Amino acid sequence: FADKVLPQILRLKQKHTLIYIPSYFDFVSVRNILLKAEANFVSVTEYARVSEVSRGRSRFQQGRKNIMLYTGRCHFFKRHIIKGARHLIFFGLPEHAEFYSGMVNVLNDMGKVSDSLNLGAQASCLCLFTKYDAHALERIVGTSHCGHMLKSEKTTFLFCS
Repeated sequence: FADKVLPQILRLKQKHTLIYIPSYFDFVSVRNILLKAEANFVSVTEYARVSEVSRGRSRFQQGRKNIMLYTGRCHFFKRHIIKGARHLIFFGLPEHAEFYSGMVNVLNDMGKVSDSLNLGAQASCLCLFTKYDAHALERIVGTSHCGHMLKSEKTTFLFCS
């Protein structure tokens, strides 16, 4: 992530990028990487005050903050509606399969808004996973696709809806 994905986001100054991080420990490491890179980001966690979350969501939606870090625990307990996301990055797969489809649908809702505003932004979703995420991957794509994805020599998989 720090070597391939993040430099590309920062170089392109990509706005409206939502990074879903299922583990709080991973969140701390990604936050530290972004702080070191002096990135323009906001974080929404289960430990943040309501005012901090509201302010951060507003700045992200308006485009004043390019990146939003969003923890899986926060989504589990609070179920915030995140508006303004055009690019979604799963730093790890969510434990509950319905969280995956719910977060991807955030992009779909943003697509309707961008069409009406003529923003022309193509939505994108990137999921980073390892062989140790097999159970979470199986819940999302099914048993046969999971086995194929984990055994394949390819490192990139494309899903169309």
